[in-house]
Amino acid sequence: MKHYTGLNALLPKRPGYADHMTTSQTPWSIAARLGTLLFSAVFALAFGGGGLYFGVLPLARTVSAAWEVRSWQALPAEVLSSQLTSNQGSDSTTYAVQARYRYTAGGRTHESTRVGLDPAAGSDNIGDWHQQWHSRLSSARDRGQPVTVWVDPADPTRAVLDPRIRWAKTIFHLPFALVFTGVGLGALWVFWRALSGRGPGAFDSGGRVRTTTGDAAAQPTGSAVTRSSASRGQALLWFFALFWCGISFPMAALFWMTGSPWWVKVFVSVFVVIGIGVLTLAWRQSVLAWRFAGTSVRFVPAGPQAGEFFEVELALSSRALQNTPPAGRRLRLAQYRVDDSGSGTQERQVEAFERAATAMPDMAGGERWHARFELPADAPTHGGRRSRERVDWRLEILTAEGAVEVSYDVPVQEAPARSAGQPMAAPDRFDRRADWGHEEAIPPRHEGWSAGDAPSPRALPDPVQVQVVEHSDAWEMRFRQSGWRWAAALAMVPVVILSGLWWTSGPRASWSDALGSGLWWGVAFLLLFVLHAGTRQWRLRVRDDGVERELASWMWRRTRVFPLASLDHLFHKLLYTQSSGRATTAFHALHAREAASGPSVRLTPGLPGAASAVAVAQALQVAREHRTGRFTPGVLRPPSVASWRPAAGWLVWTLWLLLLAAGPGWL
Repeated sequence: MKHYTGLNALLPKRPGYADHMTTSQTPWSIAARLGTLLFSAVFALAFGGGGLYFGVLPLARTVSAAWEVRSWQALPAEVLSSQLTSNQGSDSTTYAVQARYRYTAGGRTHESTRVGLDPAAGSDNIGDWHQQWHSRLSSARDRGQPVTVWVDPADPTRAVLDPRIRWAKTIFHLPFALVFTGVGLGALWVFWRALSGRGPGAFDSGGRVRTTTGDAAAQPTGSAVTRSSASRGQALLWFFALFWCGISFPMAALFWMTGSPWWVKVFVSVFVVIGIGVLTLAWRQSVLAWRFAGTSVRFVPAGPQAGEFFEVELALSSRALQNTPPAGRRLRLAQYRVDDSGSGTQERQVEAFERAATAMPDMAGGERWHARFELPADAPTHGGRRSRERVDWRLEILTAEGAVEVSYDVPVQEAPARSAGQPMAAPDRFDRRADWGHEEAIPPRHEGWSAGDAPSPRALPDPVQVQVVEHSDAWEMRFRQSGWRWAAALAMVPVVILSGLWWTSGPRASWSDALGSGLWWGVAFLLLFVLHAGTRQWRLRVRDDGVERELASWMWRRTRVFPLASLDHLFHKLLYTQSSGRATTAFHALHAREAASGPSVRLTPGLPGAASAVAVAQALQVAREHRTGRFTPGVLRPPSVASWRPAAGWLVWTLWLLLLAAGPGWL
């Protein structure tokens, strides 16, 4: 092992100095540049153009007109005509009020047709502004009463009936102006970077160096170690907050202002509450980034290698230390694996090394923290890929409670091969793929147990997801389906909303209206899922003539039968994993084979941990011992046969859809 001492002698004399490695960027390839240019140009034109046309320009016209008419004069006018036109679309009807009125200004008579501030506004169905003005103008015309118009004293030919801003329509344009324009400007910035050749985006969304290597070791292109995780993440968090709030807040205000049903107002208000939470989180992230702004990190050596010691110094300001008690100076070196192969990213901490830092005060009121770590011999390169996951090494500053305040990337490098015959990369200790497909055999009762060790299948202490019930002809295991119940509850929300929208959307003439509506079909498929997931049951029955697996719900029931000998060939293997924070739970399923080799069948849903699957297997084998020889010849019993048949839930499903198709007219 190499040891590095005398860190203070190597530190610069200037306070706040940070040791930066040379940052380089991978040059553009022709395909990457052309693809980025095309992709960003399409986004810039589509979103930027949409935001400009549907958001910025209408808002600019409205604000400009409102500012202009503030000094216009109020005069009486005679209503000559008023008409409300409607345009029937595929799923909605829009309205436009058209009027003609006469007024006298400057000793001359003028006529105008302008009603609202925006003369270029067409028809819409935002609120009832058009209907109210049509009713008001028609009433004034029929009664011969004048209406008030606002006339430009500098040009009496210009007049307007309503000088107020239509706030509902203004709010409708806000998401286009904020969100669409923001996305378009971001795409334009990417287009400019690609056009100027400023690198292909060598940094990922978290600000870390991104490489394109395989499972073998990859040399990092560089790292800026003074940017904290809070500083890197705040821009993306604020962008998401702007995107979410820029849509949810105006839409919620629009629904509340236009007299929508109460349940619609409650539903859209949920998105407002989420937006407030996102804004709060972004604000806290910015405060944290402000606290640790200027903090410098120095590694000796600058590129720590696997299997070696390295030292670290952090220069923290007094602002960064305001929430750190003297006993809370703790640092942690952690390796994370980040799965970024899908649309999102999932990370897991695979190993960590915690150290107490020694602190030395500096002249500016801050402190310098020192700590020493040793990297494992098989440590992979930071930013490289192992087992199809990205490797992140982070130096984390911990609170007194052990929570992570901020973290800094550590430019770890994999140790080079000592000889040409030595493999470049050691086997990955944290490869999750090794667990997938691995079958762990469970020995039969007569091989691994003694008579006194056999538990009773009636009392199954683990897992809690299983309930054992004794019947006259079988032992039955019932498996809890909590995940399916939660999925059904979540899917029931859009079912209720879509059903309400369909019910209140107006009269239907025939069944063709329902069969041709995507809204009706959306309710149909979602309701089918809700009825199945909300009533799904998984049961295993051990009888004297075989093992019966039943999957049932209100929609259908499927039964499969296996011989009792299959319980001598049980095994479990990983089915899926579930992450909650940094903890990951592995769910195993129990399988069986009718013979020592051949195809297998899954007997159980996912059970938390391998011990749960083993406990179920033992209970099944004990249940077989209980049922063997219990059948009395001549007694009538239902046969165990494989079957599939629909259930009565189809009647509920059909009645619901018939009710929707009929609409409120049948009442």
